[in-house]
Amino acid sequence: MADKKGKELAAVSVYLNTGIVAGLFGIGFVAAALIFGVITLIVR
Repeated sequence: MADKKGKELAAVSVYLNTGIVAGLFGIGFVAAALIFGVITLIVR
């Protein structure tokens, strides 16, 4: 029982980490798009 519970906690931890990484990647993508847009407007 304890071993199974440990595996479940590990799976939840991995799931949470994946969500955090996906969130950071999404924020980074949006930030990069905004910066690219601003630079493009300035260059024009």
